[in-house]
Amino acid sequence: MSWEILKETERSFADESYFLRAERDCLEGKLVLEIEWAQIMYAVTVDLFRDNSKPDLVYDCMVYYEDRIEKYGHQLMRMTKESPLRTLKRLSDLQQDGVLNHVLSEKYNITYETTLPKKANA
Repeated sequence: MSWEILKETERSFADESYFLRAERDCLEGKLVLEIEWAQIMYAVTVDLFRDNSKPDLVYDCMVYYEDRIEKYGHQLMRMTKESPLRTLKRLSDLQQDGVLNHVLSEKYNITYETTLPKKANA
């Protein structure tokens, strides 16, 4: 059970032209990965399709067009070769934790910084 790229539209410039759609089977059904332009950023989504039911959103994130969007889909496919649903859930949890930290720091004017000392120049 590996990912199959159904369509990939590469881009030559940092713009809104990139598109990727890939799918793979898993024990729970079929996973569909899509990267497409969504008004101001790229939307990276993975949906789980079970037998004739509405798809469940398993993973999603937004990516700026200046970023190297071409690598995201291929990284997700590579990272989810084994236990795709568990891996996608973990990634989603990690990203939500990062967003929560940002929201809390903005709301309460606090920062999350390491307590490690700075590295001295060699």
